[in-house]
Amino acid sequence: MTKYLSLKMKAVFLFAFSCLLTNSATLFAQTDSSIASDPSLLPGQFESDDSLNALDNSNIVIDSLQPDKISFADVNVPAYADSVYEARIHQIALVSGVPFVYNSEVRKYIDLYVLNRREQVSRMVGLSKMYFPIFDQIMDQYGVPRELKYLSIIESALNPHAVSRCGATGIWQFMYGTAKLYGLNINSYVDERKDIIRATEGAAQYLKSMYEIYGDWLLAIASYNCGPGNINKAISRSGGNTFWDVQNYLPRETRAYVPAFIAAAYVMNYYDQYELSPTYPQYIYDSICTVDVSGRMTCDVVAKFMDMSVEEIKFLNPGLRSNVIPGLEDIHYFFKLPSSKISRYDEKKDSMILYSKNVKTLFEGGYDPTGRVTYTVRSGDNLGKIASRYHVSVTQLKKWNGLRSSTVHKGQHLKIYSSHNATGAIASSSTSNSVKKPISSNTRYVYYKAKYGDTLSTIAQRHGTTISALKAINGPSKCNNLKAGTVLKISLKG
Repeated sequence: MTKYLSLKMKAVFLFAFSCLLTNSATLFAQTDSSIASDPSLLPGQFESDDSLNALDNSNIVIDSLQPDKISFADVNVPAYADSVYEARIHQIALVSGVPFVYNSEVRKYIDLYVLNRREQVSRMVGLSKMYFPIFDQIMDQYGVPRELKYLSIIESALNPHAVSRCGATGIWQFMYGTAKLYGLNINSYVDERKDIIRATEGAAQYLKSMYEIYGDWLLAIASYNCGPGNINKAISRSGGNTFWDVQNYLPRETRAYVPAFIAAAYVMNYYDQYELSPTYPQYIYDSICTVDVSGRMTCDVVAKFMDMSVEEIKFLNPGLRSNVIPGLEDIHYFFKLPSSKISRYDEKKDSMILYSKNVKTLFEGGYDPTGRVTYTVRSGDNLGKIASRYHVSVTQLKKWNGLRSSTVHKGQHLKIYSSHNATGAIASSSTSNSVKKPISSNTRYVYYKAKYGDTLSTIAQRHGTTISALKAINGPSKCNNLKAGTVLKISLKG
């Protein structure tokens, strides 16, 4: 049976969002930080690296703003008194329940957005007409204030193909380990970090779990950047329990991250007050639906039957890693189509599955049956990005290729060994009768902050798990030295 997720809006989707280049030096898209050079590190392995994006926001710092480059007189837009900014931001806080605050740091970011980044803001406002109705539904579903959707602007400039040099990927910039922790599929067929629905669900779950620990949405937002380990240290050192109490005890990029978020929320609500208007994308849909795929199909066959281009199919489904749309035998995947195409899809889906059986499966990279791929470095590549693409670590890449540094150059050949590569080879072989199925899991995770008097036994019993499971996820050292304030990851079977 076909399942529909109706996403109604007058809006837009653009294949041109791929033009928001993943390695461009913009305010909103992330740059990398040396703190997290190995994308194989799981969140929580190290206290300083347990965030979704492993401190990958080093470009968002007050020192880099240079707000005097362009003035309000240069762009001929209104300048408002501080009291106007404060009133408008207070109104956003009243509606959202998030404690938005106006101060000089927030003002610097607002000036940068409306003066120096006008063209980019216009593009993102246009894209937001597509994304934000989707994000709103998901935030509501998980009990998260809708205004937290503005984090996606800072993380990726609303680019689902964004990949930082340390491997954080997608609109919400998930590291590989954290994506798996929150149930996002990453295999030869799909990378759900790029899926606008699945990745947003993961981000909402993370933010909700952080709020349940800290009771402050701005601290939950800060943890998205630097992780709960750094938040706990800042709380301990400052004695405070709000972001503004602990701000000076956080990493530099996190101190700037929250003011930048508040400014982004302001600009996305009041852009029209600065002579800014949306730049609408090429493709326009009244609504988009998802359909449950019962059998494997290929993008070119679907495009032909749906009277669409392959580019449009892939732009609606940025999480696809090949020309294959996986069916139930591969992975449970919801395929996105314009709602106007749904009746035709229902009519033609059996034919599309049949025709797709005779189409060669093309995966990224040219895999061989041994699980090894020889990758040719392209312009703009780096080891973090390549490691993320093939689900390996930077350390492994260096070892396999005898590299002493992290520098690579265009045209260089790299050997890569991965079980994901072997899976791709099996799937693309015309002699193979079966496909290795990704392991699915109904496990979800929550964070729990230990209270005075808690023991591993009482925590395990309260959450329906075992002491050994707690130690397996969090490490024996943290569990054996349990004290009030310790944050534990806990798996919940459901």
